[in-house]
Amino acid sequence: MTLNHAQIRAFQAVAEQGGFTAAARRLGVSQPALTVQVRALEDAFQVQLFERRGRSVRMTRIGAELHALTRRIALLEREAEDMLRAEGRLERGRVRLAADGPFHVMGLIQSLRAELPALQITVAIGNSDSVLRALLDHEAEIGVLGEYPADDRFAVLAASRHPLRLMIPRDHPWAGRDSVVISEMDGQPMILREPGSGTRRSIEAALSLARVTPRIVLEIGSREAVREAVAHGLGLGVVQEPELGHDDRIVSARLTGEAVDAGEFVLCLEERRTSRLIARLTAIVARWSTTRAPDPVSAPARNR
Repeated sequence: MTLNHAQIRAFQAVAEQGGFTAAARRLGVSQPALTVQVRALEDAFQVQLFERRGRSVRMTRIGAELHALTRRIALLEREAEDMLRAEGRLERGRVRLAADGPFHVMGLIQSLRAELPALQITVAIGNSDSVLRALLDHEAEIGVLGEYPADDRFAVLAASRHPLRLMIPRDHPWAGRDSVVISEMDGQPMILREPGSGTRRSIEAALSLARVTPRIVLEIGSREAVREAVAHGLGLGVVQEPELGHDDRIVSARLTGEAVDAGEFVLCLEERRTSRLIARLTAIVARWSTTRAPDPVSAPARNR
């Protein structure tokens, strides 16, 4: 008894789409034909892969375990396809990036396009936690984020650090200052990014080290929203220097004190580091990082 590729492909589509109708539409086949393939797989091995609930389905325990394996099979097939298409040079192919903001990733995309002009690039933007999840779920080959907790599952391809800057409303008493010592933040109204943001983790670590407790007036889900809140005079915000941009409604000052900076890391999954795709991208990442990193740093020590 051997696995049937068509049956596995049908199972994978149903598992990812959450139902037979959507899976059939994705594969371009009829729903009855797809149902036959999945049932044939279940019958061949005498297992139940899905619990049917009307038009939706949910994977059983064995279904979820099989899905974890078939995702890896799909990944290997995709890497084989990329290798064959590009003849080992990535003259053609696709790469998926995940980043915690456009500021960190656009320079890298520019370098990728310069060296591999035919490469198809897609980018998913989210917070740091979502970037790591995209890598773990094989939804991205490369992750670019501002903060990285050391983890053996990831390989750091490039790392640097950037100063944190305080965004200040134009009518605030600090508006004319070039710098603010972090100890002065005690009791000040402050706007924070959502939990999971690397910038938030950086500023919270610096505040904790300085034993400073600002008055948190708002938590909000993006740096653009933080900027708007500051511009409306709701409080002070923090952003990494490369992300500052220009806005006539606010001014900025450099935060000074201990640990008032944030990282910039380019990651991939450790298990994928030796693939031809990642090896080719690693060389480009290395060249890009040396031309832009103001303060290169070593990768964080891994958990043991």
